[in-house]
Amino acid sequence: MISLIKMSLKLLLRNKGFLFFLIATPVVSAFILNIKVEHAVYSGSADSPVMIELDDCTERAVYVGDTSAFIVKVYDASGSELSEYVLEKMVETGMFSVCRCDVSSMTEEEVLAQAKKDAFDDRAGILLYLKQDFDQAVLKGDWESGMQLYKVSEDEREPLFESELENVLKQIKQVQMTAGGDSEEIVDMLHTIAGQMPQKEIVNLAGKKDILLTDEQINQKTQIGYAFAIMTLGFLFCGVCVAHTVIEEQNNKVFTRMMMSGISGKVYFFSKFVVVLIISIMQTLVLEIYLSAVKDLDFGISKLSFFWVIFLLGLIFSTLSLLLGILIGDVMSSNYAAFAIWSISALLAGLYFPLEDTTKALKTLSYLMPQKWFMNAAEMLLVQDKGAYSMLLYVTAAYLIVIISLGSVGIKIKRTEA
Repeated sequence: MISLIKMSLKLLLRNKGFLFFLIATPVVSAFILNIKVEHAVYSGSADSPVMIELDDCTERAVYVGDTSAFIVKVYDASGSELSEYVLEKMVETGMFSVCRCDVSSMTEEEVLAQAKKDAFDDRAGILLYLKQDFDQAVLKGDWESGMQLYKVSEDEREPLFESELENVLKQIKQVQMTAGGDSEEIVDMLHTIAGQMPQKEIVNLAGKKDILLTDEQINQKTQIGYAFAIMTLGFLFCGVCVAHTVIEEQNNKVFTRMMMSGISGKVYFFSKFVVVLIISIMQTLVLEIYLSAVKDLDFGISKLSFFWVIFLLGLIFSTLSLLLGILIGDVMSSNYAAFAIWSISALLAGLYFPLEDTTKALKTLSYLMPQKWFMNAAEMLLVQDKGAYSMLLYVTAAYLIVIISLGSVGIKIKRTEA
């Protein structure tokens, strides 16, 4: 077995394609991890929508509002911190363009008359009147008495606006019931809670608990995902290079002579698996060398943990490439298969963009991709969840058992054909 391992390694080190992927992919991955991202990748905080203040209630919201969003014209007679908070929360959804005018000096009849006029002259999707006693009505839980909605369009987003508004008001009432206090104290408490909690919530697919990531951690997770994609490509094609040696040995009858000498198929396949293990270690070490040369590099998790994750991911995909070479038996076809697996699996695993808003079927399909589980582990490591290590071991063992079992069957089939 030692002779088989040495022979395979010598052939690989003479292969220019193997050396290219061994060196190039860790370089690209290190470059991606070193990129400094100053904005939120998915939250869009750099271009956050804002509430638009109208000079007076006669100004048309359609002229100043965002026409790509659902325009809401607000007559604010309350002018309180609570009404400000409610409207800000509606703006933060990104679905509504809120245009507010101050009507504290107007009577309810005058506001109603203006609303009737705006229903014809303006093109807002909905008109919202917040009365002077809006705060008291909300704290009593009877917010319908503290405001008035005028539906002036048949836009399908109207129910969505009403639902979002109701959710915000229920949250305020819940905080008031829990902690008490007047409207200003409740608003301060809500801002404190929002400031203490991370801005993005991501479900931990390991099924234990929800993982909350800050915008900075989301950026780091995104960079790690891109690095996973590049390293996966390198591992796959380095594994394909090992598969090429298997194919050449089959074509040149080397494999047949080995079988005739008494070497079992299991020993032969295990020797190739050891080679795959070695090249996975080599690629991880090359990445470690590059990252060690970068000063002040911080991608959210310790380097040791990151290298452990990369090594296990590489072991899975290198072994998978070896399996492809054995089963396909053709150099070019195995290259095509490796590239197809890399591109499709990275896409379905969510390495390029998040899958939280996709269909249930697509989310279920993503669980079959190894990268998905490793991204979950990265999220867990970002919040210092040590359960990621045991999860990775279980996932890696599960994939390797399936791959090695199929590889052993493939060896038996090739031996029969030989």
